[in-house]
Amino acid sequence: MREREVRRATIQVLPSGQVRVTAPPGTPVHSLIERNTAWIERKKGEIREISRSLAGMEGRILLGGKFFRLETGLSCRIRDEDGVVSYTTPKDLKVFLKKKLREDLLTRLEAQAVRMHVHLGGMTVREQRSRWASCSPSGRISVNLRVLALPPAVRDYLVVHELSHLLEPNHSRRYWKRVGEFFPDYRHAESELKRYWILIERDGIWKVLKKV
Repeated sequence: MREREVRRATIQVLPSGQVRVTAPPGTPVHSLIERNTAWIERKKGEIREISRSLAGMEGRILLGGKFFRLETGLSCRIRDEDGVVSYTTPKDLKVFLKKKLREDLLTRLEAQAVRMHVHLGGMTVREQRSRWASCSPSGRISVNLRVLALPPAVRDYLVVHELSHLLEPNHSRRYWKRVGEFFPDYRHAESELKRYWILIERDGIWKVLKKV
């Protein structure tokens, strides 16, 4: 329970399964939770269902929608052919992954910017706590390192999602219409973003990378 100067109470079920309530001081929290018990249990069930794909994947890292086994080596390298990521230290691996994401996503951003007739003002890889990416009015895209865990098609959607803010600044009906013009299956992609966020939050290797 977090008491804050907010207008109304909100309930979140975190990827860990914990329930977080943010509410104005004096809110009858227990009553609020009781009224939303069915919704809370449904969300917990969805998280448990999504998390089942992590069974047996302990000690592996999720990249490009696939799980890779980690091996120590003389350099950092992703070996798609045998599903292995070799690395020297966790810190070096993080630097390597940032470089890989920057190379991959910049290519996608440049291609989509031309297609959508918008100006790309550059890209920065960051470690946002609660979002995949953001777009400034100048067209500079800030991308979460976690995007490297997403399959290529979902990365393409994320690029369209952010660049669409240069056409429509907020998530209005007009904004989603523009998104649909460039990525018709955006509703499925949105659900995939939510699913992968839960997987990454529960992935032990990504937790380690978050701390180094």
